[in-house]
Amino acid sequence: MKSVLLLGGMLLTLPVMAAEERPVNDFSTQTRVEYVLGCMSQYGGENYDNMYHCACAIDKIAALMSHDTYISSTTLAAMIDTPGERSGVFRDATGGRKAVRAFQQTLRDAEASCGLHVRTARKDG
Repeated sequence: MKSVLLLGGMLLTLPVMAAEERPVNDFSTQTRVEYVLGCMSQYGGENYDNMYHCACAIDKIAALMSHDTYISSTTLAAMIDTPGERSGVFRDATGGRKAVRAFQQTLRDAEASCGLHVRTARKDG
């Protein structure tokens, strides 16, 4: 339960974290590649245009939040709608759904600003 409260607290500080000074490129290569592959899948497959636009989007996302916040947000977004008893702690986290909506809006805004406009439900957030 402590970890869920900590996770929820981290997500609620998303707007504040964007204003803090932190290293400009703290997203790992693996996180960037996983995002780009998932993004390309959602926007019609692996091709140069999708790769370019999805790489642009993850760069914008990385400029708005820390790697830790991104990982926490994707985890919460994936778990909050997962059925079952074990995922209940995520569903019941105070402010969790609000944080997920804010995170998903951040993703949509970053993707739209990079020329990606038709967004289907993403499995990773």
